[in-house]
Parts: sequence; C-alpha cells; structure tokens
Amino acid sequence: MNQTVNYPKWRADIALRASAIAMGFVFLMGGWRRFVNVPAKHDIDTPASLASKLVEAAPGSPIEPIIHWVMSHPWVTEWSIYGMSTAEVVVGVGLILGLLTRVAAAGSALLNVAMMLIFGWMGYECLDEWTMAALGFAISISVMIYGTGVYSLDHALQRDDFAGLFTRNVCLGLTVLSVVFTVGFYSYYFGIFDFGKRTSTGVYHISVIDTPDNPDMARLYVDAGPSSAHAYVTFIEYTLEDGSQRAVKAEEIDVIKSHFEPWAHASGTITDGVMKLRLGSMVDIRVPEGAVSATVDLIGNKDLDIEFQQ
Repeated sequence: MNQTVNYPKWRADIALRASAIAMGFVFLMGGWRRFVNVPAKHDIDTPASLASKLVEAAPGSPIEPIIHWVMSHPWVTEWSIYGMSTAEVVVGVGLILGLLTRVAAAGSALLNVAMMLIFGWMGYECLDEWTMAALGFAISISVMIYGTGVYSLDHALQRDDFAGLFTRNVCLGLTVLSVVFTVGFYSYYFGIFDFGKRTSTGVYHISVIDTPDNPDMARLYVDAGPSSAHAYVTFIEYTLEDGSQRAVKAEEIDVIKSHFEPWAHASGTITDGVMKLRLGSMVDIRVPEGAVSATVDLIGNKDLDIEFQQ
C-alpha cells in the first residue's frame, strides 16, 4: 500500500539556507580577498591587477571582443573590476544573512553567468572555474525559487520580495534553464559526444590580426596555449613576394607596441635572446616590406605558419 510521506518544511528551510550560506561565503570571500587580503588585484596600474586574468581568459571566451574592448579602455576595466568585487560582497552578505534573498540569488545567478562566459573555458585547465559557475548557477536558481525560508532575516522582517513573480511555470522554466546552462556550456566548451577543447591549453597558437592602415606592421595575437607560462619566440622567418626568405632573430624584431599592458606582463620584451608572449597578448611588430607569410619558431612548440594580409 502506497503512503504519502510529508516531510517537515524545516528540513527544506535548513537545506536551502545551507546552500545559500555556502554560495554567499564563496562570493563574499572573493570580494574580501581583493578589497582586504590582496588589494593589489584592484591596482589597475600593476600586473597583479585582476585585469591580467582577463588577458588570458579572452581567447577562449564567447565574448572575446567585449573583453578586448574593456581592456582597451582602462577606466572601464578599473570600474568593472571594482563593480564585480562590490557585487560579490553585496550578494554574498545577502545570501548569508537571507536579506533580500531572491534579489541576492538573482545577483548570484548573474555573477555565475559572467564567470562562465569569461572564464568557463579555463575549467579544462583549472576545473574550479567551470564547476563553480555551473553549481553556483544551480544553487542560485534553487534559492530564487524557494525564497526566504524560516531561517533568514527576511523571515524575521516578515518580507519576501518578488515572491509573487515565482509562479509554478516560472519555477519550472528556471529549473529547465539551470539544466540548459550547465549542459549547454559544457557542450560549447568541451563537447559531449565528440569531446574536445574549444581553445587549446597545451599548445600555443599565434594568429595575425589585420591592420590595413599599417601594411608594414603585423599584430600577433596568442589565441591559444597554457596560461601558466609564456610562448618564447626564437626567430621569425619571413617569406617575401619574390619567394625569397629572410630570418629575423628575436633580438632584431622591432616591437612597436604590446597591448593590454601592464596586464600582459611585458609581452614582446626580449629576454636571453627570446621574445616572450603571454596567452591572450597582442603585440605589434614591424615586418619586412613585401612579406606575405612567416614561420614563427617557438621553444617547446612546433613552428607556427602565419599569413599576412595582401
């Protein structure tokens, strides 16, 4: 004989409160770490700035052009970093205390979306980035759906803001969205049936960005490779229009500009006879007149063939 088991509501209250506190603590400590423990992460004029992480995250992100635009405007970068840290602290406190619970959970969901869009691909290299965003989004949706619960400041203040918005259909839609978010991003970054990586984390790759206004210049962009080290260029061998070749050693390369400094960690500088390039860096170099292609020799990496705009 089937029996219906009615579980006490306090169990759900405690379970959701535990999840909210855990998610809140993660965000609170993320902001606290930058404001208190390592304030250099907010110093926009140093390589220690959080912007340095954006440099290496951009190549694998689906919003790569937006990240590049932000980094090309230092004041936007600076306020974005402060805004992210502040949002993490506010959302974290709200979730921990159960104050404006649904609003805090919505903010948490948005922060996790941003994390997945920017750093999600790095989950293959550093699994906490992808896992935290995927699980964090699911936790945020759960707290949004359930609301304040008994063990919260909202309950003590007898308020549950926006509760009327969360109808059964809305809650079902948010649940589906949570699943789509996790499975969709996993498929996008790594694939499910045909597993692979959208961006290589083991082998460096350099592409050339067109600069039509400067035909004697090439913009090299390191759009793949590990973020824990640099690509080291020993020489570049150019192929000219007449078929002849010209090899240029690293110390002879004329570096016009390294973009995203100081966060690109002095990419394009010559050290011990090699030019270092960090993942995500863009470096403008002078190329010989009539160069149509080139082979870049990298230490510990196969030679890279690049083509120049004609």
